[in-house]
Amino acid sequence: MFVTALCLWWAVRDVNWTEVGQQFSKARYESVPVYILFLSLFFALKSIRWAWLLKPVKSLAPSNVVGPLMVGFMGNNILPAHLGEIFRVFLLSRQEKIAAGAVLSSVAIERVLDVIAVLLLVGIGMLAVQNLPTSISTGFFYIGLVALAMVVVLPLAVIFIQPAVSLACWMIHRLPVKSTWKGHLEQLIRAAAEGASVLRDGKLLAMLLTNSVLQWSFNCAMIAVSLWSFGIQVPFSATLILLGVLVFAVTIPSSPGFFGAIQVAFVETLKIFGVPASTAFAASIYYHLIQYVLVTAVGFWFLGRSGFSLSRLQDGAEHIEEQELELS
Repeated sequence: MFVTALCLWWAVRDVNWTEVGQQFSKARYESVPVYILFLSLFFALKSIRWAWLLKPVKSLAPSNVVGPLMVGFMGNNILPAHLGEIFRVFLLSRQEKIAAGAVLSSVAIERVLDVIAVLLLVGIGMLAVQNLPTSISTGFFYIGLVALAMVVVLPLAVIFIQPAVSLACWMIHRLPVKSTWKGHLEQLIRAAAEGASVLRDGKLLAMLLTNSVLQWSFNCAMIAVSLWSFGIQVPFSATLILLGVLVFAVTIPSSPGFFGAIQVAFVETLKIFGVPASTAFAASIYYHLIQYVLVTAVGFWFLGRSGFSLSRLQDGAEHIEEQELELS
């Protein structure tokens, strides 16, 4: 909560609330359907990608994974610490009878693909913008180095995955714990390795990367629509840079729904391009609230259809390892 309060204070310190009200009074709300279209395409591509990532484990249609996906994003909106990611792992593993380790592996690969795709788009934006603040250019430089390391390490991990699994299992069987826990840990490791085998398919990997770039391009389009709705005229490269700042801002532990972090990203990034804080803040609320309300509502709808209550989902997510053993 402290981080959230700090972010909100930083975002609104230069905001004139009268001007914010004026911005909303003259905003172009006819853009809402276009925004919703891009939002729908963003999540449609996420569902397709998740189904592709799970191919080595179980062949699923995007319609099979969209429910757990939306429940997960709903969880991120109403609970702290990105707990929604555990929600969707738990829900999909139960509904489709897939080992939780394999689902966790697919989610981890998603994060790597997202980082690579976003950095690619940010890189394009940075090439077109001169005199960026050192904090932004340096920050993305180091994040880029991490992404490059991921690109190198992932293929090596896949190539040597069997020796790594064998070594891990050998170490597990020498741990001073109950034999049931040893078997459980071994199952998780083998399931995760099975999920990671998707990276061995070069064609599928290319499709996954293309999908990732496209979905984040749609998110960038959502930003552009939000800026247009409030009369903010900046180069399209500015939206690419703002996308990168947004994506990495919401990784910082903050409040449910990332309130504060998103507003700071808008205000501070658009300040570079001469956009007043009040206007940028208003655009951030527009960008944030539409998806927050829709994603949360759709997530609760899918949760209702799943037969799980929120409390049961929380309890199941907390004990996902123990329940995975029972499922096997």
